[in-house]
Amino acid sequence: MGGAQDSRHVPPTRTPPSRRPPAPPTRPERALADDAFKPTRKWVVVVVGVVLVFGALSAYDVIRFGDKMPHKAVASASASPRHTVLAGSSSGPTPSDTATASPSPTVSASPSISPSPSLPAVHELSVLSVAAFGPNGTSDGDNPSGASRVLAGGAKPWTSSWYATAAFGNLQAGTGLLLDMGRVVSVSSVRVQLGDSVGANVELRLGDTAGAAADLATAASAYDVGGIVHMSPESAVRARYVLIWFTKLPPDTAGTYQVNVYDVTVDGRK
Repeated sequence: MGGAQDSRHVPPTRTPPSRRPPAPPTRPERALADDAFKPTRKWVVVVVGVVLVFGALSAYDVIRFGDKMPHKAVASASASPRHTVLAGSSSGPTPSDTATASPSPTVSASPSISPSPSLPAVHELSVLSVAAFGPNGTSDGDNPSGASRVLAGGAKPWTSSWYATAAFGNLQAGTGLLLDMGRVVSVSSVRVQLGDSVGANVELRLGDTAGAAADLATAASAYDVGGIVHMSPESAVRARYVLIWFTKLPPDTAGTYQVNVYDVTVDGRK
């Protein structure tokens, strides 16, 4: 037994292969590897060059313009508010400000306009008194006792004196009726009802004093009229006295000239 050999199989010991370093690439392989990295280096150089150029331009702007440099808006969560040019500032907005920041709308409070008070409607005004009136005033008026008839609107008119011609026989410049409104009013129009005979020339004169016909200004006139006559100034006139002044008389049935006035109405506002 002691001299017998062990019959168990023992695997042979294997020697690991030696790890030899890889052979250096040949010249063609090394050239291909270098060419693979060349585009990356070129782009790095380009990017660095662009950054240097913009940095140089920014430094030049800071040195040249100083505080006048426009404020750029930074698009970030912690960005400061955009620069706003105040009214009256010596430096106006630049194109870069316009491109980066639109101005905030200015809301101006318009003054409230209160409606103007509406004027009262034009209506017939009351007349305090009426008197016959001549060139020198009430002292030489025709038929003074019948003047009040024109306010009653009756069938019987006030009638002037008769004259040989339509121009008062060259004895005077005119005749008429003076209405005293009792206060200064706004006169818009006057309605006068004459007789049917046509041919009268009549003027509407207004004023605040009535010593004579010349004291009142002519506001409207009508020529060769008869029947109902309306006279209105171009705009309402403030006055106390209203003079219906005839400068030409219509013919009558007797072959002479005189005027008949049945009614006078004054419209306006107090």
